[in-house]
Amino acid sequence: MASMPEDSSDLLADLVKTIGLSASRVGIIRIAYRDGQVTADQLMDQLGIARSTLTFHIKPLVDAGILIPEMDPTRAGKASGFNRLIWRVDRDAVDQRLHSITALITGN
Repeated sequence: MASMPEDSSDLLADLVKTIGLSASRVGIIRIAYRDGQVTADQLMDQLGIARSTLTFHIKPLVDAGILIPEMDPTRAGKASGFNRLIWRVDRDAVDQRLHSITALITGN
């Protein structure tokens, strides 16, 4: 999977802050993009956020089609809600949105 150079983390953080993106949502997308699929526990641990914060940020990403929720077959029947879900990034949806943002910024 493609990854950003390590020194680009400051650049990404600055870009996110400058154009008003949610650092939590960018982090969710970045982790899911990098790992292929993630659980709520993985996201909360890696981002250092609470379940309520994760829920707040996951919903708009799912509604936009950027994150695809799927049942985690390893947790079937164990617990309800987020504990039984995994998310993966729809790379085409991300690419389309990045292209749209670039076109808006550049006027092309």
